[in-house]
Amino acid sequence: MVVSTSVSYYSRARWRVTPAYIHMERCWPNIDKLSPCEAGCPLYVDIPNFVQAITIGDFAKALSILREKNPLPSICGHVCWHPCEDECNRDVLDSQVAIQWLERFAAEQGNGTKPEPLKKEKEERVAVIGSGPAGLTAAYDLARKGYDVAVFEASSIPGGKPATVTPNFMLPLEAIQADIDHIKALGIKIHTNVNVGKDVSISTLQKQGFKAILLACGAERSDGLKIPGSDLSGVVSALPFLEKMKLGKGAALTGKVWVIGGDSVAVAAARTAIRLGAEEVHIACLEAMGDRTDPGNMTAPAWEIEAAVREGVQIEPSLAPQEFKSENGTRISGIDFKRVMALPPGGKGKVHRTLRGFPLVEMEGPDSDYAVDADTVIDAANVFQPKRRIPEVGDILPASAGKGRKGGLQVNNDTFETNVTGVFAVGDRSGTGSHIVESMGDGRTAATSIDQYLSGQYIIPIKETRIELTIKQEQVPAYLTRKERWDIPRLLPADAVKTFEAEELGYTAWQAVLEAKRCLNCRMCGNCIFERGHVCKETGSRLLL
Repeated sequence: MVVSTSVSYYSRARWRVTPAYIHMERCWPNIDKLSPCEAGCPLYVDIPNFVQAITIGDFAKALSILREKNPLPSICGHVCWHPCEDECNRDVLDSQVAIQWLERFAAEQGNGTKPEPLKKEKEERVAVIGSGPAGLTAAYDLARKGYDVAVFEASSIPGGKPATVTPNFMLPLEAIQADIDHIKALGIKIHTNVNVGKDVSISTLQKQGFKAILLACGAERSDGLKIPGSDLSGVVSALPFLEKMKLGKGAALTGKVWVIGGDSVAVAAARTAIRLGAEEVHIACLEAMGDRTDPGNMTAPAWEIEAAVREGVQIEPSLAPQEFKSENGTRISGIDFKRVMALPPGGKGKVHRTLRGFPLVEMEGPDSDYAVDADTVIDAANVFQPKRRIPEVGDILPASAGKGRKGGLQVNNDTFETNVTGVFAVGDRSGTGSHIVESMGDGRTAATSIDQYLSGQYIIPIKETRIELTIKQEQVPAYLTRKERWDIPRLLPADAVKTFEAEELGYTAWQAVLEAKRCLNCRMCGNCIFERGHVCKETGSRLLL
């Protein structure tokens, strides 16, 4: 069932939770601008409306609003990197509204509610190869447009890397299953254990009547470290390590474990190692600590790093592994590192490597070498590089499919067309792999392009044209009360490391309502003031909040 939201619902919600000077009849102008949280979301989720629905206790409505744009609210409520919160106007007053945790709460309240199957109003059939976030979003959007969509997944479990790699203590299986069940209930068919390129070919799918095909199957493995000793026993790759744990097949660890890498996969592997019994767990990375938007810093988000540190993981930044050592010639016993640092502007030095366009140089002097003991090494370096997997691509596409700049398919990065008629590609397969919500945004763009292609239209990118609202510090009314956001309840670190159950426990209903009420409602009043440029006659404020 497709639920449409409207200004009137937002206004009714506002009527019950805002001061008396906000009136539906005169406080909502006939204009439509983006609140910063909406603009920050690659899916343009109607965040103000879903948050306001929570404030009045209409949790089912909140979830319906979320699913208008986001087919994976349960997954995103656990592991989305929530760029929407980075843009929240509340941050100029005290701290951002906890949008992600509210999304998780809304999803948990509605899990298990089955929607009505969507009507197939169009003749064309579409095949989506891969059931990760990008593929599922594209399938969801195309099904809502009336297409008959089939998803083909090589794994036995749909959901892509979130389902096969992300540890249960970060993303429980039941959260993934809730989103998958909802998508299936809409009438979208998901075929697991089907490896396109081996079990079935692209040409076979076309002969079966699929008029458009989206490749969203991702890169399966990392490049890994290529240093002496990388083939020693006790050196394992992060993705297979995490995949085994997700299936409940992980083995206990002892002694000192070192994880090499600075992204979310490295942090997840380190937190997993702690739970498997390792006495010490260290993360060694080329990057420095700091804001992940800086190209020289760890790309794992701060909250994941903080969780790891709470649980006892030690972060060792600015280290470049040189060699894995062995005392007996067969099993890892230690690691030799070189200390590295970012090359300052105009500086000189021996460049160790370039990290995301950022040169790193080896430090000089006696302290530049660093050796440690290690019983196990988990290699999480270069995990989601596209692997230059053209041989595998060749298995599922004709030779006319050329190579792109990053080693993937030749793809138009605005529309995700390939140079093969009727074939589109998103994610790591095309060299455009990204965070979950960004991948979902790519899937949405690809679905729009496929719809244009099947409708006989020119394939052109559709961009958001609404203007974003931003509040400055001086525009915040003095009468607003500062209220820090409700932190989500968690297991104590000593308890968390003993279990693979979710570390974050989620909001209760009253916590969610109180957190939702922290929203400044900047879409409503900001629209009015910024568009008309007047002082509100009700309060005399330059910005009514």
